[in-house]
Amino acid sequence: MFRVTTILATLTVSGAFVLTGCTQANLTASDAYKVGCPALDAVAASGSVVGKVALAGMQQLHDSGAVTGEAKQWVEVSIQFLSDPNKVSAEQKQQLKDGCAANGYTLKNV
Repeated sequence: MFRVTTILATLTVSGAFVLTGCTQANLTASDAYKVGCPALDAVAASGSVVGKVALAGMQQLHDSGAVTGEAKQWVEVSIQFLSDPNKVSAEQKQQLKDGCAANGYTLKNV
């Protein structure tokens, strides 16, 4: 079951970033949470390939200028987590959890 969940998360994140990339002009701060939160959970659970896809997508979102303020800080911590989860402090992990929770997603593996 865990394997199936990880595969589904990978496909969801991959598909979302492909679609997001195609419509980069329409990126919003909520896209960061809609796509980022499941990606963070998938990476934390399995360290899978989804991390590379999610990292590229989050970097693209960051560079697009579509996110500012608190959402931009959340994206920056997400990028750091996706790059190397061991370098993210407990405070930063809590920031990720809080950002996801505020946007309707509960992180289970971070």
